[in-house]
Amino acid sequence: MKHLGRTLLCGSLLITYFANANAVSTFGTKVTGSDLEPVSAFLSDGGEGAASASVSFTTFQAQAGFDPLSTYLPVLQAESNGIGATFDDDRTQAEAEAYQAFTSTITQTIDLDIVLDSVVTNEPGGTSGVLSNIYVFGGSDFAVQNGFCSDGEFMFDSIYMCGAEVATSSRNGLDWSNLFNDGSSPALTDTLSFTVSAGESFGIFAQLSAGSFMGTADAFNTLTLDFTVGPGGDLSAIDPLTLPSPIPLPAAVWLFGGGLVGLFGFAREAKRIQCARHPDT
Repeated sequence: MKHLGRTLLCGSLLITYFANANAVSTFGTKVTGSDLEPVSAFLSDGGEGAASASVSFTTFQAQAGFDPLSTYLPVLQAESNGIGATFDDDRTQAEAEAYQAFTSTITQTIDLDIVLDSVVTNEPGGTSGVLSNIYVFGGSDFAVQNGFCSDGEFMFDSIYMCGAEVATSSRNGLDWSNLFNDGSSPALTDTLSFTVSAGESFGIFAQLSAGSFMGTADAFNTLTLDFTVGPGGDLSAIDPLTLPSPIPLPAAVWLFGGGLVGLFGFAREAKRIQCARHPDT
């Protein structure tokens, strides 16, 4: 009976291990920040399934999360300060990213309204700026998966959003939204419009980058998204496939939690190896 119990335990651990390895969340956030001088720093937080992420340093900060008042669409913030940089490699960078998958219970045309508020300053010779990219993927091949897909977009941590780019920008005619402020455009807006069928799923991937060299790039107030629908549409018919927590956590909590998950994963893997090597001990 003791050997049988250990066998069942090992089997359970193996099943859990492989199930977790293959499971992919339909939402996630990730932020990064880097600076080379005067003290080299690179910070990262979040990942697949993270409802919020945050990093902060003396010369950069970034946050990513979801707004429950806008059907849990991404909200991204990033700021960098590169004043006093002496060479172009000394570029301060802050980036925020998020993805979310949705479904619509009715056939309707949806507008994704995008607002980027930012302030950019440049000293003589400076090259600071704020850039946002928003994509909408859908169609019969839509999926969020851990691995490459030929039609889709790599997001982060080997996660891909697969499918066709189904939305067209009203601002520049691209199949995605691309907004850039080099100091001349503090308030930028765009709209991505697309049509979905009843029961169809689609996904949104949002990126925001604030980079500065001999200047500042402040998009901490903020990149926001919002759904609107035309006649016959219904906002309440748009739902996230998975509901992220609406309560943001500070970066330290995420990092501590990530450490606990890592330790737990290490302990579980060690137990799995022990089971495989010594089934009778």
